[in-house]
Amino acid sequence: MRGFRLRVRPRGRKTFELKYRADRRQRLFVIGDYGPFTAEKARKAAEDAKHNASRGGDPPHEKEVRRNAATITEWIHLYLTEGRIDKPEKRESSWRTDERDLRCHVEPLLGAHSINALTTPDISRWQRDVANFKTARTQKRDFRRKSTILGGPKVVGRASRTLCAMLNWAIKRELIKDNPAARAAKPQDQLRERFLTDKEVVHLFDVLDAMEVCADIREDHADLFRIIALTGARLAEMRDLAWSEIDFSRPAIILQPERYKAGLNGRKVINLNSAGVEILKRRANETAWVFAKPPPFKGPVETPRKAWAAVIARAKFDDLRIHDLRRTVASLLIKGGHSLAFVQKALGHSRPEVTARYAHLKHTRAAFVEVGAVCTRSRETAPSSETEGATIPKSEERRLAPMRPTSRRFCLSNLRSGNFAESGSRILAFPLDVGLGVCGNVTIPATR
Repeated sequence: MRGFRLRVRPRGRKTFELKYRADRRQRLFVIGDYGPFTAEKARKAAEDAKHNASRGGDPPHEKEVRRNAATITEWIHLYLTEGRIDKPEKRESSWRTDERDLRCHVEPLLGAHSINALTTPDISRWQRDVANFKTARTQKRDFRRKSTILGGPKVVGRASRTLCAMLNWAIKRELIKDNPAARAAKPQDQLRERFLTDKEVVHLFDVLDAMEVCADIREDHADLFRIIALTGARLAEMRDLAWSEIDFSRPAIILQPERYKAGLNGRKVINLNSAGVEILKRRANETAWVFAKPPPFKGPVETPRKAWAAVIARAKFDDLRIHDLRRTVASLLIKGGHSLAFVQKALGHSRPEVTARYAHLKHTRAAFVEVGAVCTRSRETAPSSETEGATIPKSEERRLAPMRPTSRRFCLSNLRSGNFAESGSRILAFPLDVGLGVCGNVTIPATR
């Protein structure tokens, strides 16, 4: 190959090189040292480099770019700072979730990788390591607090989508040309379907009343749990609720787009029932917040995690979260006969598929009872061996067509006249020569 050579330096170092012309200039591409590169491997690399140069590429420059490319850790910092500028519609809570996924699960395993050298097999190995709890750890946040990072299969899907979104943002900024995470499989999130039954809802409210009487829970925390269970609102929507967002004349809670998760759909209206209105009116105070911090502190209350842990321990509910109260409201609306479109609007779901997960609750029992009735009826109406060979003249088909009796009198008269016989719940058209005729649930002697 013209231009391909092995250069031997005075100290004995041997290097494979390729000398070629590009843009009317002579260029030198250093392939690598002899040893790591065999002659055949170096020749193949030289052929690829020469082919790349013939198409307008610049192998030495690309090699320099790969050497000086930023690492994943540097890209994470850039995405979390400048990505907010490019995505102003994204909520701050979503950015915090992205930061937790990137810092806790992506950076520990892929942080040292160059972003240009990242491949789809690297992403697949990273997903397997996260699923095997390699990122699980406990880290200290300050003098008194610590955080536990779980990892495992439940976070693989979300962390993979976050990494893919970061690399797509880099492509839009023309910083990289390819997204290897787009070709990697992204496991679906494991959706929860925990909601309370009617008896459990009543038991929950009884427990809240009892704990409030015994001073085992603060009144504002108990009312916060009650209002979530009555409205199906999200925790943050009720926790940060301001008096200016309540219209007692309707009565309803009106949230601006920036106050709830699917804010791109305009304002959200949460209708209030009489129990919800009563709770809000007794929360009247001189602050701007419905659930305000006790003085001398200012602002809305913090998330009452310890209070909720005490409630579910007293109620003896297994693995019940505050957000499951919202799912409970959705299940009650569906079982009450309301359409999925109504539930989507009432709860403020951004996508119909979020609401569709409750579709199996809509008249499920009645639907399967109907299926059973149809199957049973078809089995009961199957022709017996005595009548399988019976033939009906065409002239008699219309007069003797199978029909369901409209009344008991009609059934009895036809049976006694010998024109029809009843098998199960359907009249069969053949001459009556059996000893009994059956009409619905009534069995009567048949006249010959």
